[in-house]
Amino acid sequence: MPETKPPVQVWEGRVEERAHRVELSAGLLPRATWYVDGEEVATAKVADQKASLSAEGLGRVVVRTSWFGAPRRANLLGEDELLGGTELMPEPGSPAARHLDAAVAHPTRHTMLQTGGAAAGVVVPIVLIALLVRLADRIPWPDLPRIPWPDLPSIPWPSIPWPDIPWPDVALPGWVEPLADSAKYVVPVVVAFVLARAEIRRRRQHQDEASAPPEQTDGQVGPVDSEDRR
Repeated sequence: MPETKPPVQVWEGRVEERAHRVELSAGLLPRATWYVDGEEVATAKVADQKASLSAEGLGRVVVRTSWFGAPRRANLLGEDELLGGTELMPEPGSPAARHLDAAVAHPTRHTMLQTGGAAAGVVVPIVLIALLVRLADRIPWPDLPRIPWPDLPSIPWPSIPWPDIPWPDVALPGWVEPLADSAKYVVPVVVAFVLARAEIRRRRQHQDEASAPPEQTDGQVGPVDSEDRR
């Protein structure tokens, strides 16, 4: 029987008196596995820096990694929740724990990295397309023969008397056009900045709740007791 490799990352938490544990395996195609009270309830492969695990009556867990496969976070969401949820806490000293500590300790740097990643996602494709166009112009493409397409008969389409609506002639200010042209590049960067700041506040709150004594968290979020672990 082949030896099972230990997970590269583990997240744990107690929500509504149930112990949740999520394990992320190593490898080129990592797999996330979700355990509730020591029983496996769902597993899924990570694709596009994300794995979504669902279990009937328990909601779902969303695991996220970086572009290079480094573990980032695991969130437990209810069946009716689309965003947010309860963030499970990574094991101390694990890659996700170090990333969480760095993000909370240096929120500005984390926000700039997230915003820079969004800006790179906009700029890099434009640069690549421009390079491909210049490269295509330098290639001596062969002259392809022209295909003698037959002359097709014209189709007598009916003429529909559409009403002539006197639409008002609205002239927009001159600054609107360049603003609209640049919106498709600026909006993703602004959204990334806002989401990164909101993520820092939410993760700091979850970290404070998880590190607080049990009587202050009402048993909602916290580390899993040793007898609840697998």
